[in-house]
Amino acid sequence: MLGPLPFLYRVIVAVVALLAFGGLGAWLANTLPIQHVAGAGVGIGAALGILVVALLLHGSTSPTPRNPGLRRPHH
Repeated sequence: MLGPLPFLYRVIVAVVALLAFGGLGAWLANTLPIQHVAGAGVGIGAALGILVVALLLHGSTSPTPRNPGLRRPHH
């Protein structure tokens, strides 16, 4: 979805998304009336973050270059 990204940028996107969704899950768990479910909220948020990272970075590997030795020279 984001296209081909360098490795460092893919890592940064993955870490930011996991932290954001883990924090969102913990925040939602703390706002619920059930006590002591922040750990479960972090887990659910991290699982959702992994899914979002997979969707964001799906197909973001660089395409394999064709063999330049097989090109015909233009005359």
